[in-house]
Amino acid sequence: MADFEYESNSDSEWDDSWDTLWSEHDWEAYLANESDEVQRYQRLYNKLAQHPNRLDEIALRMGWDLQVDPKDSDSSEPPQDALPELPYTLHKHPLFIASKALHGWMTEKWSQRVALCTDRVKPIFALEVQNTITQSDQYGLLGVTALDLGDYTLAVAYFKRGLQQLNKLLAQLNGIEAKNAAPLEAYGVHAKIRIFDLREIWLRVMSDCRDAASGRFEEE
Repeated sequence: MADFEYESNSDSEWDDSWDTLWSEHDWEAYLANESDEVQRYQRLYNKLAQHPNRLDEIALRMGWDLQVDPKDSDSSEPPQDALPELPYTLHKHPLFIASKALHGWMTEKWSQRVALCTDRVKPIFALEVQNTITQSDQYGLLGVTALDLGDYTLAVAYFKRGLQQLNKLLAQLNGIEAKNAAPLEAYGVHAKIRIFDLREIWLRVMSDCRDAASGRFEEE
């Protein structure tokens, strides 16, 4: 769906994904590599934060937009070696990677900034902000799961709940401005950029989900 479209497992046999003799060690190595993809997205986002079309450019550099010739991009990322055929897991989904990367940044930086301003932030407020980020992250993951299973209307319902949490987080960040603490104000500026990008990503996917669901109902 847009740059976040991915060939999910909704129309294939789940058993085929797990027809493997991988050991526990093999899966640990696989999951470690998937964490690297989230970190790679974070690095690209930080590098392209001021790019007017950063979401599309990052998707291109991550190798998600296969309709565009990579040499047409000004990417400075080293080429990725071809990987052998791997089992399908949700960690491969571009929407999962983008959502985990952006939420992960907000969680990590929030704890760092709060630690610098313990005299300005009550523990209960710090916990409330973190809980909002966690709830948004959870709904994003549930939305990707529903999307992967081909239930587009359920995906929309989850993303709508995620958007509610993002709006709540924006309101909480606006309250930070009154605390007159430079670390918190800096966090608010950069966190809002990521919040609006998450909203943009989810709204794109929701629009495509509604189109897909409408087409399915018309066929029936």
